Amino acid sequence: MPKKLLYLILGSMLLRMIAAALLELGNDEVYYVLYALDLHANYFDHPPGVGLLIRIFTGDLSFMHEFFIRSGAIFCAGVGTFLTYKLGTLLKNERTGWYAAIFYNTSIYTSVIAGAFIIPDSPQVVFWMGSLLVMYQIILKSEKLHSVKLVQWLLLGLLIGLCIMCKVHGIFLWFGFGLYLLFYQRKLLANYGVYLAAAATITIMSPILIWNIQNDFITYKFHSERVAIQESIFHMDSFFQTLGGQLLYNNPINAVVIIIALWKVRSLNYLSLTGFRFILLCGLPIILVVTIMSLFNSLLPHWSGPGFMVLGLLASAYLDEMTKVNFFPKVMKVSAYLIATAFVAAILIIKFYPGTLGYRDKARYGEGDFTLDMYGWKYFGNEFSSWLKYQKKNSVLKDDIKIISHKWFPAAHLDYYVAIPNNIALVGVGKITDLHQYFWLNKDRAVLQKGEDALCIIPSNYSVNIDEAFLPYFNSAEFVKTFESRRSGQMARYFNIYLLKNFQANDEMHVSIPYD
Repeated sequence: MPKKLLYLILGSMLLRMIAAALLELGNDEVYYVLYALDLHANYFDHPPGVGLLIRIFTGDLSFMHEFFIRSGAIFCAGVGTFLTYKLGTLLKNERTGWYAAIFYNTSIYTSVIAGAFIIPDSPQVVFWMGSLLVMYQIILKSEKLHSVKLVQWLLLGLLIGLCIMCKVHGIFLWFGFGLYLLFYQRKLLANYGVYLAAAATITIMSPILIWNIQNDFITYKFHSERVAIQESIFHMDSFFQTLGGQLLYNNPINAVVIIIALWKVRSLNYLSLTGFRFILLCGLPIILVVTIMSLFNSLLPHWSGPGFMVLGLLASAYLDEMTKVNFFPKVMKVSAYLIATAFVAAILIIKFYPGTLGYRDKARYGEGDFTLDMYGWKYFGNEFSSWLKYQKKNSVLKDDIKIISHKWFPAAHLDYYVAIPNNIALVGVGKITDLHQYFWLNKDRAVLQKGEDALCIIPSNYSVNIDEAFLPYFNSAEFVKTFESRRSGQMARYFNIYLLKNFQANDEMHVSIPYD
């Protein structure tokens, strides 16, 4: 490994480690911790890859600090950088590989969203890039009329299968590779290795199918509602939000270079025809699908992140052709300064911004402030712990009192920062589509019995109507206490505690699908 690549990997990992140690877990991250707490073949939202990654890097849950929970993502970002370098070098030359590694670390998606924070994309991008590397090696061997070893085909099937076991978007790998074979190397379709690779992928991803058969295909019913075309009219607001989000998440400067590289490919001929076709067919489909679907539904822009990750290789080859600089072209310097500045600024705002960026009326104080997703939970958990001990000591609350929530957020935050440290069961009450994994967690936790009372914690930035949300399932709700959460000495939000009395056990979580 070249020294400059090693320094890039270690330097970027150090920055991520600092962020991982300083910041509390975000909404999605703290939810995926639930996967690690209770490993299954599949989950309501995603396959188990991210849960297993957390389990490994926390020493089988022995070290549950935010740093260790995120350390798997940080490790994967380092491996992803190396694989990107290797593929870029194979596509053109060593300098293209170096530029591709820089692109990887200046993309907000690969470097921060999936590289510093723990989400299903964190392990997915490693297997995605590893799959592409093996694919391209197979293509080059076939072009040179060299035989492809069986182990290489099986490795490809294994990597794609593992990618899908992180996030089902990995199926686009077979889609892109299949298109390439169909259009440009049909002779490989007669090679039994292709089908062995496909069989390996199907075998590895089979737990997803088996789990969904056992659970009434609930994952696909949920996600189909998120992406289905509900109306024939275009929703231009969601389209532009998704389009803008894609450009932002992948670093606007990087996105511009990618667009220019696509525009100039014919006139400059800076990449072999084989390489260009391969990158285009493996990168564009997922971007086009997500962008087109956004015309009809609101989607998450990072879904297309792997596509931009692949097109970054094209931009790297273009920069290699256009510059004589061996280390950092000017555009990459600007890109690096931009992401570094944004990264540091985000940490400072989350940790030290006075008060809140959101609403300031008490009923919904802090609502709309995304920075509160990663601030104030730990302090509140400590304050709540002291209060709870006093309440139990004085027999105000029962020793086995439970906490309930009706949505996966903020339930997952309350679970990690409040319930688990105090050895309290957090139980989901309400609709399965609102609580997701809590339906299965409910089965493994202390059951909330009919007639039982429970505590409910409502952060003001996730304000709800108590009567509408909980009184269909409880006889009454009694306000108990408000905790204040401040940042840099100014009010950021409130945590309101309610005692819900006489649970009726009539919610969907308890009656729609029988417990085993």
